[in-house]
Parts: sequence; C-alpha cells; structure tokens
Amino acid sequence: MFAKVEKQRNGIELIKIDNQETTIVFSNFGARIISWKYDDNSIVLGNIVEADEFYQANPFKFGATIGRYSGRIADATFELDGKTYTLDQNDGENNIHGGPHGLDTKFFDYEIYEQVGQVKIIFTTIIKSEDDHFPGNIELKVTHTYNVEHKWTVEYEAIATEKTLFNPMNHVYFNLNRDNNIIDNHYISSEKLALYPLGDNNLVSSLDPIDLKACFDTDKIKFKDIFETTHPQLQQQMTRYNGLDHPFDINDGQMTIENKHFLLKVETDMPNVVIFTFNDTSSWQSNFNIYKPHSGFTLETQCIPNDINLEGENAQSIIEANKPFYSKTSYKIFEKEI
Repeated sequence: MFAKVEKQRNGIELIKIDNQETTIVFSNFGARIISWKYDDNSIVLGNIVEADEFYQANPFKFGATIGRYSGRIADATFELDGKTYTLDQNDGENNIHGGPHGLDTKFFDYEIYEQVGQVKIIFTTIIKSEDDHFPGNIELKVTHTYNVEHKWTVEYEAIATEKTLFNPMNHVYFNLNRDNNIIDNHYISSEKLALYPLGDNNLVSSLDPIDLKACFDTDKIKFKDIFETTHPQLQQQMTRYNGLDHPFDINDGQMTIENKHFLLKVETDMPNVVIFTFNDTSSWQSNFNIYKPHSGFTLETQCIPNDINLEGENAQSIIEANKPFYSKTSYKIFEKEI
C-alpha cells in the first residue's frame, strides 16, 4: 500500500491511498474523507475532482472531522462547575458541531506513515477557546488508518488545558448502492437498536428510547420500513423529520449496514451513533448540489447531542484538564457474493 499527495487550489491537499480493489482519499481541510471506492463503486458521497471548490462552501460537512462538540447544544449555552458558557448560535438558537469555526473549517497539519499492510495519516491542530467560546484549549490528533482488509479506522487523541466538553465524530455520508440511488433499500443491524426521540429543533426530547427491535420484531431493519412505519411514536418522528436524524444506542458499539452488494461493519467505543438520512438537501444553493433527500446516511459515533444539558455533570462529553482523551471508530467494507 502507498499514499500519494495531490495539491489543489485554496490550500486543499488530497492524500490518496490505493489498495488494489479499494481506494480511499483524505484531505487536510477538516481532516476529512473525500472518497472511498470499491472498484469503481463510490461508497461515500463527495467530490475528489473539484474538492477545492466543493468543500469550503458546503453546509453538509461531507466527510469532515466534527468538533469540538458534535451535534446541537440547546440555546447555545451550558453550565459546567457552576459557570455558564455562551456559545455561537449557528443553528437557529442552538450551537451545532462546535460553532462556525469548528474543526470542519480548519486546515490540519499532517504526516503520512506507510507501514506494512496499512497507511496511517496523523492530522494535528489546536482547538482554541477564543474561536469557539468553550472553556480551555485542546491539542488534538486525528489519525486515519487504512489497511489491506479495506478497514478505515479513525482515532481521536486530545489533551485539554481546562475541564471542558469534547465530543468528536466524522460526518461521512455513506451510500452502498452501485448506482448511488436513495438509501431506503439499506438494512441496519445490531443486537440493540434503541432510538432517542427528538422534540423541537432536532433536540433529544427524552432519554427513554424507542426499542426498534420490539417495533419491528427483528434486529435487521430496512430504512424504508422505518420511514413508512405505522408505529405511532416512530411515525410521528418520521413525519416530522422526513427520515432519521436520531441518536441510537447499539449493542456493544457494533452494528452493520448492508444492501445486496456491500456490507459495512462499524465498531466504536463511543456511547452513541447518530444516524442521519440526509433528509433535506435544499439548503445548499450550488451547482455542486446534485443530491436529493435520502441520497446518503451518516453513522456519527459520538456522545448523545446536548448531553451536557440533559445529564449535567454526568454528561459523557466532559473531559478533565490535562487528562488524555482517546476514542476509536472503524468502518470495514465487504463486497457480497451474488
């Protein structure tokens, strides 16, 4: 395996990794994934040819590292150790994905390590309190590793100068269809699939989740069946949001997503997965926006959004000053025999 760097305009650099049947491409802008192909089949959404124009004005944050806090924080405020912090409101009255100066907007430094059976790219940056109004600065390392088994692994390592919040994830959109048609035909599977309902402004309204296994009497559930459910509470959620934008509890950090061609296996040590089925694609007024609703889905491994206001001092996104943070998520792709 080997990596090749391509420099485009606007400071964007692409790191391309070739692994026979599969290729994968990352960028210094947002420490993001740009492309992942199995043979000629794109399994993530993105634009490798015109990355220098596609990504910087894109509101959907395709493939980006997100932080310092993934998801929404209600009213852009939270309390920590008796002090109230006021953040930027960049999603109505809420803060989302760390604010307007989040990690998805940053150019990372990086180093490439070609190793036996894998390529490792270590991206580094500093998150500054003056940029996002959270307490403390964070030294951050995001490592993307790709190996001969077609497994992409993301590791997050962080050290904060003060007690603060840290809730990173990657905002990649998958689509396993060979024709990139809508993803309603995909199945999600885990021994536990519990969905947290949303209330106003896409915020979690209850920490009492809906057990999808009980709703559908199976642990392998088609997206279309979720979208078209007659289960009263779940139907209300689908009608309101035109699909999923919900945190899930899954079994032991493991789940799979599949169609008739491919199976994607996910493993994570983060407590939740937010599945977003790209329900409204209209906000990006650009010739690059070729996407219709349900063109892709995210698997955002993270703490439950707004946990600091839902759970207070018990929020899992709280990290202590000078105490190392580490998290790891992997995505492994398999081609099915038909």
